[in-house]
Amino acid sequence: MLGIPPVVPSTQSILNPSINVSTSVVGLSKRLTTAVFPSNGACEQVTRGNIYQQRSIDILPDDILLEVFDCYRLYAKQLGRGKPWKWQCLAHVCRRWRYILSNSPHRLGLRIIVKTRAPMKSILDSWPALPIVIRYTGSQKSKSKALNNIIVALHYPDRVCEIDLVGTSSMLGTLSRLLQKPFTTLERIRIISNDTIGSPLLLPDTFLGGYAPRLHMIQLGGISLPFSATRRLLESASDLVTLELHHIRDTGYFSPEDLITVLSTLARLRRLSLRFDPRTSRLTQGTGFPPPSTRWVTLPSLNYFEFHGASEYLEVLVSKINLPALRYFSVSFFNQLIFEIPQLCRFIGLVDTLSSPTEVIVEPSQRIISITLARREERRSFLGELCFHISCRQLDWQLSSTTQIFSQLSPFLSHVRSLAIKRYGLSQSKEGDDVNSTQWLELFQSFNGVRSLSIAEKFVPDVVQVLGMATDGVLPALTLLNLEGYHKSASVQEAAQLLLEARRRSGAR
Repeated sequence: MLGIPPVVPSTQSILNPSINVSTSVVGLSKRLTTAVFPSNGACEQVTRGNIYQQRSIDILPDDILLEVFDCYRLYAKQLGRGKPWKWQCLAHVCRRWRYILSNSPHRLGLRIIVKTRAPMKSILDSWPALPIVIRYTGSQKSKSKALNNIIVALHYPDRVCEIDLVGTSSMLGTLSRLLQKPFTTLERIRIISNDTIGSPLLLPDTFLGGYAPRLHMIQLGGISLPFSATRRLLESASDLVTLELHHIRDTGYFSPEDLITVLSTLARLRRLSLRFDPRTSRLTQGTGFPPPSTRWVTLPSLNYFEFHGASEYLEVLVSKINLPALRYFSVSFFNQLIFEIPQLCRFIGLVDTLSSPTEVIVEPSQRIISITLARREERRSFLGELCFHISCRQLDWQLSSTTQIFSQLSPFLSHVRSLAIKRYGLSQSKEGDDVNSTQWLELFQSFNGVRSLSIAEKFVPDVVQVLGMATDGVLPALTLLNLEGYHKSASVQEAAQLLLEARRRSGAR
């Protein structure tokens, strides 16, 4: 006979929908499930004064058991960080529990997960028409079993609610033949090819039958899909929240104008990520510096935007869209030594959370330089973040690209109070790291309001020397200088103190 702790909340608290998941309801479900779920000898222990009595859990009515099951589901999902909960263990306790579960599939979020071990056909035949989740990101050892089970599950397109596949192009190509019908209940789809060489997998024009009205998320990587198929699919998915298209090649290319037309139908879109492959030859064809647009497409819900490609493409795209809710914007440019971004600057000026950054971080590395412009309140709460990532190796090229960014964004930098030059994965080799002192001065010119400057150890000698010789017009408001790794160097500390005093004497506050 199994027992549970004697303190049991009343059934009224169980049925109160206003109680938070982390309160006594979950406490009750945890006590019950701890005692009962591991066994089929369903009993409970209650208390009256100092006398303990044993009563069968069958005394609980169906609606109370359903509440307990639901609380256990929420608790299990919390522990599993969103992973599907293992409701099958409850179904095997007794016929009554199985009956309660099968009668409340939507309330309890019941799903059949396609696995590699058990044969899928018998599982699907033994349960009601529950939604199916297809996931495969495993090793090659389980590939054959997984492939067979996935093929079986894909023959039920009206029940599949999630598809998550990561594998080779050959494997995904085999499965793509079964993805040419409408999937009317599909909510999430992620297909990623992990091939690093060769041509991308080209999906057919009839992908998902061009119709998936319940889609909330689309993620495609290393996959080419004709834009005609992309357009039909997106036009059918008016409730789409996440759209991520990565490693876009020529066979899946779409112009910024075509993309804007499709995006105009996605009013609920919150996350957009576009990553073009550097080998996409059509990326800059027919693009240039567009005239200011008088007609914009507004995406009212989009708060995350990531772009990886050529600056010319982005210029056309941002000249025609308005994103009033945007809070995070990441831009990665290919190898470009010189670029102009007037439309991007205009676009940033229209977004409140991005147009007035308070801190800037510059992070050089071996292959790219990253620039982060963040806006925070006094209590460091996050309001918005704009990031640039520029592919180039030599430090002087990286600083030149950074200066180009800052000079074009200078109207938005007047509120920056903190500037940091960090070291991120730089090698110890100084080959290609020779930087002219004027490059540091040009970089600092845009920050008249900076009060705090932090310099990584690698750059301290050069920066201190440059600032010591600079005129009062460079960082005139500087009052705090953090030199990493040189806190015990008397000569560097003395030089830093002299330049701070010089700025204070010049009237800096």
